Amino acid sequence: MKRLIFIIALAFSTSAMAQSIREQIAANPNLAGGIYTAYMVTEQKAVDAPKGYKPFYISHYGRHGSRYQTAQEKYDQPAVLLEQAYKDGKLTELGVSLMHRVRTIADDAHMRAGDLSPRGEREHRGIAERMATLYPEVFSKRNGNHITCFSSPSVRSVISMAAFTERLKEIHPHINYTRYASEHDIHITRPEKNMDIFYKTARKMAKQYQQEQTKDRAFIDRLFTDYNYAEQLIRKVYNGTDTHLFMGNMHDLAMIVQNFDNLPELHDIFTEEERFQMWHLFNIRRYLTYGPSIDFGDIRNQDGKLLLRDIIERADAIIAGNTPNEVATLRFGHDSAVIPLLAIMHAEGCDGRVSFAEIERLPEVWCDSRITSMSVNVQFIFYRNKKGDVLVRVLHSERDIRIPVKTDCYPFYRWEEMRSYCLAQCEPDAK
Repeated sequence: MKRLIFIIALAFSTSAMAQSIREQIAANPNLAGGIYTAYMVTEQKAVDAPKGYKPFYISHYGRHGSRYQTAQEKYDQPAVLLEQAYKDGKLTELGVSLMHRVRTIADDAHMRAGDLSPRGEREHRGIAERMATLYPEVFSKRNGNHITCFSSPSVRSVISMAAFTERLKEIHPHINYTRYASEHDIHITRPEKNMDIFYKTARKMAKQYQQEQTKDRAFIDRLFTDYNYAEQLIRKVYNGTDTHLFMGNMHDLAMIVQNFDNLPELHDIFTEEERFQMWHLFNIRRYLTYGPSIDFGDIRNQDGKLLLRDIIERADAIIAGNTPNEVATLRFGHDSAVIPLLAIMHAEGCDGRVSFAEIERLPEVWCDSRITSMSVNVQFIFYRNKKGDVLVRVLHSERDIRIPVKTDCYPFYRWEEMRSYCLAQCEPDAK
């Protein structure tokens, strides 16, 4: 049976690899957003399972939906800076326009740092609706009536879980839930224990590189009539010795507004080259701190193993019939879990490895916008036939993604082989 559904249109999908990341960002500036890239959907057709197989269980991990910046100063500092420059008569026409737009954005974000946006809530309702529509057999009364949900204690994750389960309940009213949102399950909702070992070192390397590589003179000259004045004011407001912090802050704001419905765009303050370079520098930071880099990735990936093992163990319990009414396991958390999960599974396009010494090659092998947009999710869809044979599909934001496991019926894999592969990746020395 083929159903039309709406699923994510990944801007950096494998089929689009012939087009460079630079070209794609030039065509759509929002794709420079990295982790701030909003979830996008388009109409697609469902994939038929091999004859005799029907879906019976879904194991899911989803990042929270679109949100505000997590630090209030990201809004307040540029607003104060630009308004002071305006009072002193030091803004260009573009600078004045930017000041008004930044004030609108800052007022909207007041006391909302880190909060889920209305769009973020809609994203999760949409994902839930497509899941319920595409896999009605999973949620049928005959299959079961219970779902277990886990969320990190973060409010934006909890509300994402609420939006998701509310929509499922509207479509399948007989389903009931057990929901958890505590530190007890943090190892599967926000696994970051091993990241803490190197995070400060990695972030310092990335920030130093960003400071050295950011070319902001032309950017500042477009906004201020007096460069020396702007340089001193930026250093004062940002408590720094370098002006790159302002340009980085403005890039963050320009990217985050796509997560909202009625906020003004800021793309016009950057040239095409500046936009790409800012994405590149922030992509480096995300890669070194969260990604599978040669320098830190082996340590970081240990956290992804905790989540992958949980997925395996809960699937084993379902298949063995130990939890007969369970139809799905839903987990809600953060990009810090999705990145290492996809990396240790060697999901296509998600496990690229370079060292800091060759970091300029990073756009060729790893792209944060593609791997972890807002509401990014990983779904394991389990199918079974009357003989009890089990197949599984692995979806990355509702799109099939290749895993290096042998199969003669892609996008379906035999669970025994996928399970063995995943368990091998969970070994302490696996890379």
